Amino acid sequence: MEGARVPVRPVLEDVGRVNPLFALEGEPPGPGWVFVPAAGGGTDETARTVLSAEVERVRAQLAALSGGPGGTVEWRVAASLFQQGMATRLLSPVLAAALCHGVLLDAAEFRWDPRRDGPLVLRTPQETAATVTGGIARVADLVEETVVLGALAGIERALAGPGRVAPGLLRGNTASALAGAVRSLGADRPERRPQAEALAGDLLARPSLAGTGGYTGVDATGAGVFRRTTCCLYYRLPGGGFCGDCALRS
Repeated sequence: MEGARVPVRPVLEDVGRVNPLFALEGEPPGPGWVFVPAAGGGTDETARTVLSAEVERVRAQLAALSGGPGGTVEWRVAASLFQQGMATRLLSPVLAAALCHGVLLDAAEFRWDPRRDGPLVLRTPQETAATVTGGIARVADLVEETVVLGALAGIERALAGPGRVAPGLLRGNTASALAGAVRSLGADRPERRPQAEALAGDLLARPSLAGTGGYTGVDATGAGVFRRTTCCLYYRLPGGGFCGDCALRS
């Protein structure tokens, strides 16, 4: 259920202070801005075109960081890391707005500029959003519907395929992004940590993310420690290693 509608911009200004990955601009998208691929009614072919260009952009950036030519970075590695980054950018503001302000942002409205020169920036034209009624379960419903089964499922369809990226790996990336967003929010807003981890636990138990990973305990600060069941392929970059939640860690 949804409650009264409230202005979005003050909410975005607040949650954007958690860290840059929580930033979502509350301004009208400019000319050429598009919906997150496959999230706003775009065709799969349109999504593949836009996403392929983004993957090539990430591939070139990773190659430059490693000091090698673009061909030294596998397409599927760049695709995996792009998708995990996008999952973080989509999940973070939605989670924070819901848990800190009781506001339901609609990820299907998020847009970006594929022709930009600099870092990826997300915007939403939403001026108002409904408040949450129904607690953690309702927030989990929204996140699953609009982000996990909405925008990210569309990205998964566009990136997956023979010789590219396995759907199970991409679902694992989404789970890792979810856990990372929860950890960041809990570190910046400790009073929200129990709710955030409860939300993550709810989502990880649902069929859409089941089997992708789970919490294995807590660290010295009391924050949950997440371990995924797949690998994002970061280790396949020149000089790469294993991420903290990687299934390949002993």
